[in-house]
Amino acid sequence: MAQNAKPAAQKPDAPAAPKKSGKKFVLIGAVLALVVAGAGGWYFTKGKHDESHAEEVKVAPPKTPIFVALEPFTVNLQRESTDQYLQLGLTLKVFELENETKIKTNLPEIRSKILQLLTTKTATELLTAEGKQKLIKDIIVLSNASIGIVEAPAKVAIIAAASQVAEAAAETPNAQAPTEEAAAAHKPEVKLPAEKKGVADVLFTSFIIQ
Repeated sequence: MAQNAKPAAQKPDAPAAPKKSGKKFVLIGAVLALVVAGAGGWYFTKGKHDESHAEEVKVAPPKTPIFVALEPFTVNLQRESTDQYLQLGLTLKVFELENETKIKTNLPEIRSKILQLLTTKTATELLTAEGKQKLIKDIIVLSNASIGIVEAPAKVAIIAAASQVAEAAAETPNAQAPTEEAAAAHKPEVKLPAEKKGVADVLFTSFIIQ
Protein backbone atom coordinates (compact mmCIF):
# COMPACT_ATOMS: atom_id res chain seq x y z
CA MET A 1 0.00 0.00 0.00
CA ALA A 2 1.41 3.36 -1.08
CA GLN A 3 2.55 5.55 1.67
CA ASN A 4 1.01 9.00 1.92
CA ALA A 5 3.36 11.65 0.46
CA LYS A 6 4.73 13.97 3.01
CA PRO A 7 3.70 17.55 2.49
CA ALA A 8 6.51 19.68 1.07
CA ALA A 9 8.31 21.58 3.68
CA GLN A 10 7.29 25.21 3.63
CA LYS A 11 10.05 27.79 3.39
CA PRO A 12 10.10 30.22 6.21
CA ASP A 13 8.82 33.62 5.21
CA ALA A 14 11.59 36.08 4.34
CA PRO A 15 11.88 38.88 6.83
CA ALA A 16 10.02 41.94 5.68
CA ALA A 17 12.24 44.72 4.35
CA PRO A 18 12.40 47.63 6.69
CA LYS A 19 10.28 50.53 5.68
CA LYS A 20 12.79 53.22 4.66
CA SER A 21 10.63 55.40 2.49
CA GLY A 22 9.27 57.40 5.39
CA LYS A 23 12.68 58.04 6.90
CA LYS A 24 14.09 58.91 3.47
CA PHE A 25 11.49 61.61 2.92
CA VAL A 26 12.13 62.99 6.38
CA LEU A 27 15.90 63.14 5.69
CA ILE A 28 15.39 64.88 2.31
CA GLY A 29 13.05 67.38 3.92
CA ALA A 30 15.61 68.17 6.61
CA VAL A 31 18.34 68.73 3.99
CA LEU A 32 16.09 71.01 1.96
CA ALA A 33 15.23 72.98 5.06
CA LEU A 34 18.94 73.50 5.79
CA VAL A 35 19.59 74.61 2.20
CA VAL A 36 16.71 77.09 2.28
CA ALA A 37 17.83 78.42 5.65
CA GLY A 38 21.40 78.83 4.39
CA ALA A 39 20.28 80.62 1.24
CA GLY A 40 18.12 82.94 3.29
CA GLY A 41 20.99 83.73 5.62
CA TRP A 42 23.30 84.47 2.69
CA TYR A 43 20.75 86.82 1.13
CA PHE A 44 20.20 88.77 4.31
CA THR A 45 23.94 89.04 5.04
CA LYS A 46 26.27 88.83 2.06
CA GLY A 47 23.60 89.27 -0.60
CA LYS A 48 22.43 92.59 0.79
CA HIS A 49 26.01 93.61 1.51
CA ASP A 50 26.97 92.97 -2.13
CA GLU A 51 23.99 94.99 -3.33
CA SER A 52 24.88 97.91 -1.08
CA HIS A 53 28.53 97.63 -2.14
CA ALA A 54 27.50 97.66 -5.80
CA GLU A 55 25.54 100.83 -5.16
CA GLU A 56 28.57 102.40 -3.47
CA VAL A 57 30.92 101.81 -6.41
CA LYS A 58 28.57 103.33 -8.96
CA VAL A 59 30.22 106.31 -10.61
CA ALA A 60 28.72 109.21 -12.46
CA PRO A 61 28.51 108.75 -16.23
CA PRO A 62 31.26 110.52 -18.17
CA LYS A 63 30.50 113.99 -19.45
CA THR A 64 29.72 114.44 -23.11
CA PRO A 65 32.67 116.12 -24.85
CA ILE A 66 32.23 119.43 -26.64
CA PHE A 67 34.26 120.03 -29.80
CA VAL A 68 35.16 123.55 -30.87
CA ALA A 69 36.49 123.63 -34.44
CA LEU A 70 38.91 126.40 -35.40
CA GLU A 71 39.42 127.81 -38.87
CA PRO A 72 42.39 126.17 -40.67
CA PHE A 73 45.87 127.64 -40.22
CA THR A 74 48.39 128.22 -43.02
CA VAL A 75 51.83 129.33 -41.83
CA ASN A 76 55.42 129.35 -43.02
CA LEU A 77 57.63 127.00 -41.04
CA GLN A 78 61.18 127.65 -39.94
CA ARG A 79 63.40 127.36 -43.01
CA GLU A 80 65.62 124.29 -43.27
CA SER A 81 66.87 123.34 -46.72
CA THR A 82 63.91 124.94 -48.53
CA ASP A 83 60.88 127.06 -47.71
CA GLN A 84 58.01 124.97 -46.37
CA TYR A 85 54.60 125.77 -44.99
CA LEU A 86 52.00 124.02 -42.87
CA GLN A 87 48.27 123.73 -43.45
CA LEU A 88 46.70 122.72 -40.16
CA GLY A 89 43.12 122.12 -39.12
CA LEU A 90 42.40 121.49 -35.46
CA THR A 91 39.56 121.14 -32.99
CA LEU A 92 39.67 121.86 -29.27
CA LYS A 93 38.00 119.36 -26.92
CA VAL A 94 36.36 120.54 -23.68
CA PHE A 95 33.73 119.19 -21.30
CA GLU A 96 32.21 122.36 -19.85
CA LEU A 97 29.83 124.73 -21.64
CA GLU A 98 31.47 127.57 -19.75
CA ASN A 99 34.83 126.83 -21.33
CA GLU A 100 33.29 126.53 -24.79
CA THR A 101 31.93 130.04 -24.36
CA LYS A 102 35.29 131.31 -23.16
CA ILE A 103 37.06 129.81 -26.18
CA LYS A 104 34.67 131.50 -28.61
CA THR A 105 34.97 134.80 -26.73
CA ASN A 106 38.79 134.71 -26.75
CA LEU A 107 39.15 133.10 -30.17
CA PRO A 108 41.23 135.93 -31.75
CA GLU A 109 43.79 135.69 -28.94
CA ILE A 110 43.87 131.88 -29.14
CA ARG A 111 44.40 131.92 -32.90
CA SER A 112 47.14 134.55 -32.62
CA LYS A 113 49.07 132.51 -30.03
CA ILE A 114 48.73 129.31 -32.04
CA LEU A 115 49.97 131.08 -35.18
CA GLN A 116 53.01 132.38 -33.33
CA LEU A 117 53.68 128.90 -31.97
CA LEU A 118 53.43 127.26 -35.40
CA THR A 119 55.94 129.65 -36.96
CA THR A 120 58.59 128.44 -34.49
CA LYS A 121 58.32 124.84 -35.70
CA THR A 122 60.28 123.05 -38.41
CA ALA A 123 58.98 120.44 -40.84
CA THR A 124 61.43 117.89 -39.49
CA GLU A 125 60.09 118.38 -35.97
CA LEU A 126 56.42 118.18 -36.92
CA LEU A 127 56.82 115.08 -39.07
CA THR A 128 57.62 112.98 -35.99
CA ALA A 129 55.02 111.57 -33.59
CA GLU A 130 56.87 113.20 -30.68
CA GLY A 131 56.76 116.57 -32.41
CA LYS A 132 53.01 116.33 -32.96
CA GLN A 133 52.42 115.35 -29.31
CA LYS A 134 54.51 118.30 -28.14
CA LEU A 135 52.53 120.61 -30.41
CA ILE A 136 49.28 119.33 -28.88
CA LYS A 137 50.56 120.01 -25.35
CA ASP A 138 51.74 123.50 -26.31
CA ILE A 139 48.38 124.39 -27.87
CA ILE A 140 46.55 123.13 -24.76
CA VAL A 141 48.73 125.33 -22.52
CA LEU A 142 48.27 128.41 -24.73
CA SER A 143 44.51 127.89 -25.04
CA ASN A 144 44.01 127.40 -21.31
CA ALA A 145 46.07 130.51 -20.59
CA SER A 146 43.86 132.51 -22.97
CA ILE A 147 40.63 131.47 -21.23
CA GLY A 148 41.98 132.08 -17.73
CA ILE A 149 42.92 128.53 -16.78
CA VAL A 150 46.66 128.86 -16.36
CA GLU A 151 48.85 125.80 -16.50
CA ALA A 152 52.37 127.20 -16.24
CA PRO A 153 54.82 125.58 -18.66
CA ALA A 154 57.76 123.83 -17.04
CA LYS A 155 60.22 126.44 -18.36
CA VAL A 156 58.25 129.28 -16.81
CA ALA A 157 58.17 127.47 -13.49
CA ILE A 158 61.93 126.86 -13.66
CA ILE A 159 62.59 130.55 -14.37
CA ALA A 160 60.40 131.55 -11.42
CA ALA A 161 62.20 129.08 -9.18
CA ALA A 162 65.58 130.35 -10.42
CA SER A 163 64.72 133.87 -9.30
CA GLN A 164 63.81 132.54 -5.86
CA VAL A 165 67.12 130.69 -5.64
CA ALA A 166 68.97 133.82 -6.76
CA GLU A 167 67.30 135.91 -4.06
CA ALA A 168 68.25 133.35 -1.43
CA ALA A 169 71.84 133.24 -2.74
CA ALA A 170 72.11 137.03 -2.60
CA GLU A 171 71.52 136.89 1.12
CA THR A 172 74.31 134.32 1.56
CA PRO A 173 77.91 135.52 0.99
CA ASN A 174 80.09 133.51 -1.44
CA ALA A 175 77.07 131.59 -2.67
CA GLN A 176 77.34 129.99 -6.09
CA ALA A 177 75.16 131.21 -8.92
CA PRO A 178 71.98 129.16 -9.27
CA THR A 179 71.92 126.67 -12.10
CA GLU A 180 68.94 125.49 -14.12
CA GLU A 181 69.19 122.08 -12.43
CA ALA A 182 69.02 123.73 -9.01
CA ALA A 183 66.02 125.75 -10.12
CA ALA A 184 64.34 122.63 -11.45
CA ALA A 185 64.81 120.98 -8.07
CA HIS A 186 62.88 123.86 -6.49
CA LYS A 187 60.27 123.99 -9.25
CA PRO A 188 56.85 124.62 -7.74
CA GLU A 189 54.20 122.04 -8.51
CA VAL A 190 51.43 123.54 -10.61
CA LYS A 191 47.99 121.99 -10.21
CA LEU A 192 44.74 122.90 -11.87
CA PRO A 193 41.56 123.11 -9.81
CA ALA A 194 39.51 119.94 -10.23
CA GLU A 195 36.45 121.88 -11.39
CA LYS A 196 38.35 123.86 -14.06
CA LYS A 197 40.05 121.52 -16.50
CA GLY A 198 39.78 123.74 -19.57
CA VAL A 199 40.93 122.35 -22.93
CA ALA A 200 41.33 118.60 -22.47
CA ASP A 201 42.71 117.67 -25.89
CA VAL A 202 43.55 118.94 -29.37
CA LEU A 203 42.45 116.94 -32.40
CA PHE A 204 44.08 117.43 -35.80
CA THR A 205 41.52 117.40 -38.64
CA SER A 206 44.16 118.10 -41.31
CA PHE A 207 47.95 118.19 -41.24
CA ILE A 208 49.73 119.00 -44.51
CA ILE A 209 53.35 120.09 -44.88
CA GLN A 210 54.53 121.30 -48.28
